[in-house]
Amino acid sequence: MFQYALIADNGEVQHVVSTGTDADYTDGDVYNGLTAVQISSDLDAQNLIETKYYIAGEWLTREARPNPWSDWVNNEWNFNTDRFLLSLRFERNNNLSATDWTQLPDSPITEEKKLEWLVYRETLRNVPETYAAATSLDDIIWPNKPE
Repeated sequence: MFQYALIADNGEVQHVVSTGTDADYTDGDVYNGLTAVQISSDLDAQNLIETKYYIAGEWLTREARPNPWSDWVNNEWNFNTDRFLLSLRFERNNNLSATDWTQLPDSPITEEKKLEWLVYRETLRNVPETYAAATSLDDIIWPNKPE
């Protein structure tokens, strides 16, 4: 059995594939924009993806991805703020959606509680702006839900 690392233009290993025959891939050929590089079948594919990159025919070592929002650019990890903020907004929107019922006219809560939920929801809406410099969802202090 043969293994191939499929390498992006930036040297990053995108996939490792095992083949039944040598005819499935050819070392150095490009498949869907990724270059196939034959590797030893006993290599740990996950370790290869996380800690190696391939430039000018040479395998080099790198640190593992520091967080889900970093991209491999110019042989170093770069934080992708747009993708992080997208994740932050997704989490915020899930929290908002779970409380939509509190603002319905026939919601079974008092007007006082409705107002507490309204303030909570407004605080949630402001989270992306409040934490615009954050680099981890662990950095976010989410508002407390009303009881």
